[in-house]
This record gives sequence, C-alpha cells and structure tokens, in this order.
Amino acid sequence: AGKMASDETSRREEEGFLAADAGATPPRPRAGQKPGRAGAAVACGVLVACTVALHWQITRPPAKASTSSLAVVGLAEKLSSPSDTGRCGWSEEHMDFQGTDIAHLSNIPDAGTCCEQCQENPRCRVWMYGEKEGNPDFTDGGDRVCTLRFVDPSSKFVDKKPRWGVVSGLPFDWVRHNSLFCFALMQPRGYERELIALQHRKRWSLFDCDEYQVVSNESMQLAPGLRTAAITSDLKCDFGGEFGTALNNDIFALVWKQVIDGGRYKYNDWTVKVDPDCAFFPQRLRVAVAFHPDTYHGIYLNNCQFGLHGPLEILSGAAMDIWSAGYERCRLHFNEVCSGPCLWGEDMFFDQCMLKVLQVHRSDDWNLLSELHCDSPGWEKCNDHKVAFHPFKTTSTYEDCMAAADYGSLPLVA
Repeated sequence: AGKMASDETSRREEEGFLAADAGATPPRPRAGQKPGRAGAAVACGVLVACTVALHWQITRPPAKASTSSLAVVGLAEKLSSPSDTGRCGWSEEHMDFQGTDIAHLSNIPDAGTCCEQCQENPRCRVWMYGEKEGNPDFTDGGDRVCTLRFVDPSSKFVDKKPRWGVVSGLPFDWVRHNSLFCFALMQPRGYERELIALQHRKRWSLFDCDEYQVVSNESMQLAPGLRTAAITSDLKCDFGGEFGTALNNDIFALVWKQVIDGGRYKYNDWTVKVDPDCAFFPQRLRVAVAFHPDTYHGIYLNNCQFGLHGPLEILSGAAMDIWSAGYERCRLHFNEVCSGPCLWGEDMFFDQCMLKVLQVHRSDDWNLLSELHCDSPGWEKCNDHKVAFHPFKTTSTYEDCMAAADYGSLPLVA
C-alpha cells in the first residue's frame, strides 16, 4: 500500500492518463512578466492546499485527460518499440500533432523508433509517424516516414488535427503540470556510467522525470533515445578553497551552457541538476515543489543549512530564464570581488550568483537532501522520506538505498 511511486508508474502504463489537465495549465510567469488573474488564482489555490496539508502527505488520484482539441491528450497510449520499454510520451492514432517540421526520416520501422529519434533531438517536441497505407511519399504522412516537429516553448498546448493512417505523440511528458526536466553530468567511464545505466534500466532518478538529459565529454549512445550531449572538457579539476572542495565551476559552466543551448528546460516548469551518485526520487520532489510556487522573480531551493549543496539543484522556470541570461554578469562580478576566479565549486558559485547578484528568491527546504556533508543523521539509511540521499558510488549500495527508501514511496495519510 505504501509503494506510491511504483503504483504511479503502473497506473500510467496501464491506464494511459495524464497527471494533470493540460488544458487547465496556465503558462508559467517569466522574468519581468506580471502574472494574470488566472495565474494568481492558481497560485492562491496551491498555497491554500499546502497550508491545509502536511508536508509529504499530499496524495491525489490522477486527473482525467482533457477533451480539448488543443490538448495533447485524448485516446492516448504509451508506445514501446522492440528496443525499449515504453519510455515515449503520449501518443494518438489517426491524429496529426501540429508544429514546424524539423526533419522527415524515411524507412523508420515503427512509431516507437520515431519517438526515440525525437527524444534525441532537443528541438523536437512532437513527432508523427506514417503507418504503412500505400502512401509512397517521402514527406510527412508517407509510409514509414517519421516527421520531427518543433513547438513554440511559450505554450503547453499543441494543436492537433484528425488524419487517417498516422500516429502522433510527444517524446516526453512535458505538458504535465509542474513538469520536471532533470539532467546529470557523467564521466564517460567508471562508476558514474554504471550508475546511469542502472538508473536508466530501472527508470530511477532523472529517468523518472518528465524529461531528462545526460551530459558528458563524449557523445555516446547510452540507450535507444538516449545520447549524451557532449562538452569539450577532460572533466578534471583541482581541489581547494576554504572547504577543500572540487573546484569544478569551469566544468559546470560548460555543462550549463550545453543545457541552456539545448533548450529542453524551456518546456518544463522545473529544472533539476542531479549527480549520478545521488539517490533521487522525482515523485517526492513533485510534492515538494507544490510548496514553492514560482513567481516572475524566480525561485530556487536551498537543500542544506550550510548553504546549497551540489548533488541536487532545483530551479523554477523563471529562475532558469534569469540564470541563463545572468551567468556572465555573475562571472564578471565575482572575478572583480575575488581579484580573479573565486576558489569555489559550482554549487557555491551558483548559490552566490542567484542570491546576491541576480536576486532570485532562495527558499529553504530541509526535506530535499540527506547527505554526508550536510550533517544529516542516518543519511546512509535512506529511510526518512527525503527527496534525495547522497552519496552512493556503487550500484549495490545505490540499489540498497533505493530499497530502503521503498523506491520513493510517499508517506500515507493516517
């Protein structure tokens, strides 16, 4: 009864529901944009719900899919190709999801493979596959032609039109309310790659988010639909500074640039940076972010009483917009303050930049991270319902933590 995360996954696969009504989701506020009345009403509703409920005790049945002709729902079903296990987003037969064409790929064997092609392209937001109907055209709708399409990131809606003989769908569930885009930096060899492989196989950590990305210094096909985004770095850094931490800010500057340039974050409400050795439960984070509604000033979550720690960094959509536009301003500011590069790790630079220079609101939440370097008692037991536990550098200890945490289940309301 307590395995809420497992039940959630099973329901999604068997019933094909969308966790929130896409037609009722307001666009998130952007930097410098005033929220409308509808957005304010939604925010007030969230605050009231959060006041009444105890933290970690929000549970609700899935909302029914919208019947709106503009929502990417309806007679949706999961697709799975022979090479994967249903990791695609929502799809509909005999429906044409609209967007700007990016590419037409011929001789694609099935709709699941078409979805995988879309997943690998950050600009692809919807796809359409032509089933074998005797249409020899090599453009959209032709037999076994996969069409990849772009959709404007300012909307959580996709127009769709009936069309016989095609299947259309999403690469990821980015239409979901409070959707999570999660990414990790991975060393191309060693224990991090083993952990990422385990997580992908089990649909754990970032692979249980609504959209995900893995960054490395090599472009590698880790699985169908999952190719690493490459940066130019040897991924090596010195240790030093006041706390003897990894001075990895230059490395993560490249990682953040890759993530920002890719643009996946623009389609999701929250961006999460997670370390490969962090046992992370997105289902619990979905509850936590309900207590931290976004504003046009942006918000990011502080996970430790000593200051933000890097294994888990969480930013709202508006905060990502501010961070992406203000990074260079922070770099110049702190180079002047420190008379050169400050001897900081990425988490310190990020925290100081967001709080003191860009003035993004920092919200403390001690339910987010339990880890060795935050003086968290019993962090290695993984049994206190935190969002994440860190560090676990072998697959065996990582699996033990997942099991001890009941695979991310939520506490039941008594």
